[in-house]
Amino acid sequence: MSGYFKIVDAHDGGCRIKLMAGDGELVAVSTYYPTKHDAVAGIELIREIAGTGPVVDQSRGHHIGESAAARRSFSDQRR
Repeated sequence: MSGYFKIVDAHDGGCRIKLMAGDGELVAVSTYYPTKHDAVAGIELIREIAGTGPVVDQSRGHHIGESAAARRSFSDQRR
């Protein structure tokens, strides 16, 4: 089974979206949406972005797609 979106009630009266893996594992939880209609619109936006959006890595350490040579070069520049 493929992954799926689940619309759930939020404790503050609106909705949230849960992105679930095919095995039922929780992958992500959305921001708050005031209405179910807004949550459905959010799913449409997520689908659009997920299919075309680039990865922006703002984590510490090595970045996605960074080669070993680029890491060595950067390390050499810092010395």
